[in-house]
Amino acid sequence: MTHYALFKKYPGLENKLLRAELGNWPTPLQPLERLTAHLGGPAVYIKRDDLSSSIYGGNKARKLELILAKANRKGCREIITAGGLGSHHILATAALGSRAGYRVRGLFFCQPVTDHVKKNLLLDQYFGTEMHFVKDYFGLVRGYLWHYFSGLAFGKKPLLLMPGGSNRLTTIGYVNCLLEIADQLAGLEQPIPDALFTAAGTGGTAAGLLAGLQLENRLTLTNLHAVRVVQPEILSKKRICKMAAASLKLLASLEWQIVPLQASALDQRLILEDGYLGEGYGFSSDKTREACQLFKELEGIELEACYTAKAAAALIDYCRRERGRRGLVIFVNTAAHPSCYNGIDLPEPAALPEAFRWCFSDTPRNCHCGLQKQNYPFCSAVSRPGWRWAD
Repeated sequence: MTHYALFKKYPGLENKLLRAELGNWPTPLQPLERLTAHLGGPAVYIKRDDLSSSIYGGNKARKLELILAKANRKGCREIITAGGLGSHHILATAALGSRAGYRVRGLFFCQPVTDHVKKNLLLDQYFGTEMHFVKDYFGLVRGYLWHYFSGLAFGKKPLLLMPGGSNRLTTIGYVNCLLEIADQLAGLEQPIPDALFTAAGTGGTAAGLLAGLQLENRLTLTNLHAVRVVQPEILSKKRICKMAAASLKLLASLEWQIVPLQASALDQRLILEDGYLGEGYGFSSDKTREACQLFKELEGIELEACYTAKAAAALIDYCRRERGRRGLVIFVNTAAHPSCYNGIDLPEPAALPEAFRWCFSDTPRNCHCGLQKQNYPFCSAVSRPGWRWAD
């Protein structure tokens, strides 16, 4: 049965904060005993947000509950959103949104094409995403404008949703996640965790967890480690803190017991981890490959190279630095569990729009776009015969 921790703590919010119930809350909090023994440091627990929904799990379900409620309130039946070729955000929006009767247009920009990315593209087709390849960030802006105004011209009222779906409303989903964690730790009689680890792309998940830490007086000594998986110019510590502060301000406008804070007051509890990005967004590295291997072999948990493996790699390094010390750390697993794909017969690549079929071909792709300066290793790779990126 769904139990929303935020409403338990602040009952007055239940009739003011609208949600489309999509997830199974709370998601499990489980010990990773074999990984803990292997690393020899603090006890490692995992927050299983990969199990948030049987339709499509991961961190997007928490955000989409609030997004779809907003879309319904505004009378929108179409959502325009964007992400990389393997975007979990677009896929989750299509998978969960289509069940609620929404049409989803996805604008896709380049990222390294792995087997995981290919599977997500085929799943997008399966869930009925209207797929448009925009190449780079400039194409993304043009795509948003074109599809929004063309929708208006045909009498529709599209909801524009930025990549990752991160804003002051959707971060509230991860305020709730943080309160779940606090309740679960109390029920397990576990000590206060020293640190939480999560991947940070657009920063919404991290911002929600950070805002939640300010509301939860049982976790006053816990810091948040947000592991950046995008270039610094896309995500800064200041951006995460501002989003967390905006989320608290929104909650305070709905519930008098909540006190808003300035972004500067949130800074000290956030550690933005660098050093795990690799060559760019979507690239793997030796550390991410080791993280995938350890989680799979020791705990049977599958990570993906773009987000969760990078956050896990930072956690592994932390535990090794703290070897021999007691304590507790929590890994927030934000990718959908592979069980979501069970029973799905994936379409053939030929069913994809023509602009995406190159992802399944060994033919060199000679193209020029604005991502070449930022992701040069990727762009040079796709221009060579026989290129292929593996997870």
